[in-house]
Amino acid sequence: MKNKSFGVIVASFVLLGLGLAACSSSKSHTTTPTTGGSGGGATGTPLKIATIADTDTEVGPDNLNGLKIGIAAVNAAGGVNGHPLELSQCTEPGDANQATTCARNDVSDSSVLAVVGTGTTYGDNVDPLFTAAGLASVGNSDFTPSDFSCTVCFTLSPGDFGSVGSSLAAIKLLGAKKIGVPYIDVPAGASLVPLVGGLAAPLGGKTVGAIPIAPTAADVTPQAAAEGAAQPDAIIDGLTTELFSKFIHSYRQQGFNTPILPSGGVYDAQGVQTQLSGVNSNIYIVAEYNYSSPAYQQFLNDKQKYDASYGNHDDEVLRGYLAAKLFAYAAGHAASMTRDGILAEMKSLNAYSTGGLLPPVNYSTPQTEFGGKAPAVYTSWVWLYKYDNGKLDPVGSNQAVDVFTGAFVSS
Repeated sequence: MKNKSFGVIVASFVLLGLGLAACSSSKSHTTTPTTGGSGGGATGTPLKIATIADTDTEVGPDNLNGLKIGIAAVNAAGGVNGHPLELSQCTEPGDANQATTCARNDVSDSSVLAVVGTGTTYGDNVDPLFTAAGLASVGNSDFTPSDFSCTVCFTLSPGDFGSVGSSLAAIKLLGAKKIGVPYIDVPAGASLVPLVGGLAAPLGGKTVGAIPIAPTAADVTPQAAAEGAAQPDAIIDGLTTELFSKFIHSYRQQGFNTPILPSGGVYDAQGVQTQLSGVNSNIYIVAEYNYSSPAYQQFLNDKQKYDASYGNHDDEVLRGYLAAKLFAYAAGHAASMTRDGILAEMKSLNAYSTGGLLPPVNYSTPQTEFGGKAPAVYTSWVWLYKYDNGKLDPVGSNQAVDVFTGAFVSS
């Protein structure tokens, strides 16, 4: 069972890190240099990048493995103008102090050109250090207030906004009007409900079945029954992965077959098949990427080629993979292969292509949607896929939905 939590976005941008409990701080951080096979004539001086992986959640390992797959693919194709990528990884076991130490080490190592594909949930600790040093954070996971406003961070997904945006996907693609919101029973968790309601209202939607569930709940049968009694048209995720899996099992076992929308960062098709075995009818995955694009098949091919043993291929793995590709592109087009050169190039990208996995990404202009409150959320789209017998089928015309407005966006 994955212990991955996407937290809860609240109107004040205070995010929860539920399920991300800090481990013993007695563990020292480790930094391990890793180089993918160069191949393809990548014989020049290695370009060193760094990453921070949170080993206390599935986010960090998924991002890290995806990043390594991306590095191997880049190096096999000749690297960056003949220079192979070399990775220095620093792990932190769900500990803010360890994450800060990792970031300080990355900043102080002048050979590190950028941090790439970080999976830490402590952006509020590490982002200011990267910003002060002018060190680009490429393809980072975005969970915290700092991640949403960081001027040197270049994300490749809507992050936690995807959980809220799933309600708009349900409205636009499934015709749902009543959105069920089971959520973590803490004060900040309750703020998810009005936020979802505020985004859904302009599209004719509303929240129902706003059911609080204690973080430590062992039995969620009463809450699942209460959710069913509210008769939602669709249910979105405001829980940790462990709690949401429990909730789905209990909800289905009580005879309710409402569409349920987990995130593609929580479940891939295999995850739905195994973790939700017997209760996986009417499951719709809210994906941060277009699985129908040729680039997605290339990702699966590269994963099979460079790391077939790693079990997951969810959106977190894909994000790490794309982060390596994004850095390689920026480094290859930068005026100089230096921190300053790469950061300047990242800031100038205004139509970066991911081969159809996302619409063209513009890093040159801050995000203005949602009142401009999340200027560093450069990708704000989700796709909807229905789980069917071990695979995910696109819903409708496979159109992306903007998580802030509900508008359809072409990729």
